[in-house]
Amino acid sequence: MPGDEWPVSFDGGNPRTRKGILRQLNERLKREPGIEYTRFEPGTIAPTELRAAVKPPQLLGVEYLTPVATLSIRWSPRPSGNDHFAIQWFEQPEQERTPSSDDGRNSTLPEGYTLSCGWHQDDHCNELDEAHFQEEYPSGRTERYGVSFGDQHPVWVLSTCLAALPDRLTSFRNRLNTQ
Repeated sequence: MPGDEWPVSFDGGNPRTRKGILRQLNERLKREPGIEYTRFEPGTIAPTELRAAVKPPQLLGVEYLTPVATLSIRWSPRPSGNDHFAIQWFEQPEQERTPSSDDGRNSTLPEGYTLSCGWHQDDHCNELDEAHFQEEYPSGRTERYGVSFGDQHPVWVLSTCLAALPDRLTSFRNRLNTQ
């Protein structure tokens, strides 16, 4: 009927849609060592998130305490201004994860996590400008640090975050150990 809106639109893979951006990021992420698999959530037709199962020592290029981690990427293109996104790292040690073992929860902090941190660009922390690095502690405390990206292209942002990830994780773990 005229005026009715369809609940899901098929974008045909336009590169400036969420689906198009997540597909570009998926292609970039799959080239990284230590990425066991990637998948779109809730599925490939209208994805809202890209998840990757990670073997941290291979991805980070160093010995690492946790054998398994998850990288979650959400991206929301904006018609004007900078896109909103979250590139979040979750650790769940000593628990092998497979595509069928996820319980479907969509919380910020998965049950049993030991560490969660990541880059966010949104309207939540205006005192830090749009972009920040966020550390989420087991106690429930959250610390945020302002960051800036010289380029806003999604693949460039992801590449920048992946390059900074080893140092960010080391700093975060050092702060966790001093609590």
